[in-house]
Amino acid sequence: MRTISNQLTASNGLVQSLKRFLLPVAAVALLLGGCKKDNEAITDTSAPPVLNIVSPVEGATVAPGARLGTPTALDFNGSGFAINLEIVTKDTVTIPTRESLNIRNAAAVGQPNVNLPGFTASVDVDLIKPDGGTIPKGTNLASLFNVAGTDDTPGPGVTIWVSWHVLESVAANTSSFTLTTSVKDRAGRTATATRLLKVGAGPNGALSGEALTPAPKPITLGGADTPDGPTVTMIAPRTPSSVSPGLQAAGVLPAPPTSGALFFIQVSALDKSRNGLNVAENGAGAFGKTDAERGTIEDKTQSRAGVNRYVPGLNVTFDVPLLQPNGNVIPAGGNLAPVFNTAGSELDPSGFVRTTFGWSVGGTLQLGGKTSVTIKSSVTDAAGKTGSATQVVQISPIENGQLLTPAPR
Repeated sequence: MRTISNQLTASNGLVQSLKRFLLPVAAVALLLGGCKKDNEAITDTSAPPVLNIVSPVEGATVAPGARLGTPTALDFNGSGFAINLEIVTKDTVTIPTRESLNIRNAAAVGQPNVNLPGFTASVDVDLIKPDGGTIPKGTNLASLFNVAGTDDTPGPGVTIWVSWHVLESVAANTSSFTLTTSVKDRAGRTATATRLLKVGAGPNGALSGEALTPAPKPITLGGADTPDGPTVTMIAPRTPSSVSPGLQAAGVLPAPPTSGALFFIQVSALDKSRNGLNVAENGAGAFGKTDAERGTIEDKTQSRAGVNRYVPGLNVTFDVPLLQPNGNVIPAGGNLAPVFNTAGSELDPSGFVRTTFGWSVGGTLQLGGKTSVTIKSSVTDAAGKTGSATQVVQISPIENGQLLTPAPR
């Protein structure tokens, strides 16, 4: 048991009761009211958290971005890579987090992210915003991150994932920069991670992440994998973690973060045959995105159609139905790609384009008595070649992913 077991001042018997009987939302709200106050002493300090930069991968090259417009003309054609971070707690000391499909507030750049206040991220170069303004080097970029989700890892800790699609560009002639990230738990212990990122144009002089991949086009999703198809990996959830399924109560719609699964899925595709992965990483195109929605690939109106028009070659399925917050049910085996949140592309150290997709699951898995969920992810490239990865994930006894961490106050 995670947050409840380490935060409540109630007895262990009450905690075990929650795990056995999975109390309804009203009862959970009462329990959360009994959490330790932030100024209470933390006595369990056995193991500090660990912070990993999962993407971009070590040795990657990112595009510089091609923000060519004037300050009055928005240009979202930035560096266009994805930053995905893994935060692992090892004991009962928590990191307050509000898991969500949207933790971003671009207007608050430089300030802590209110959904993950102990987290910071910065780079040692100036960033050029889509509106032509500048974010000075060293600025806290945490409020630009898009989504957060949490896995239920074995033992007393959890794994928190955060993801950001970078819409900004770097200055001309930048050859590299360092990404520095840190997170602080409630005991004041800090974990840090840094990554040196090379900056350079891609094939055919591509200056942005968007230009690293061809534009979307209608694709017939492949069946069996082909040897020359993309190499597909699924890093999150990370085995042997289990995941919260969302409240298993008839007639209750998920309403993240107070209810919902809220675990994170990361899918990565390496275009090793250079056939091209058809992606609009910035969410650009004639599909109704507003400027405020840029940087995400969610294609809400397509959840019934089963095709994400920003990434038509992505096919992700559960072997159980997913109940969405709007009441729609994506059946077992139905394509979940339309509800993915983030995408970004980089050049792998091998020179191939790597595209990474991220999603915080806001809905509820309709388990029907199952104790695991099978997740299959496949990517079909522009030549019709397919690669896939499959992972079986166990189900946590904690139904709502928000209960794995205390919500920030």
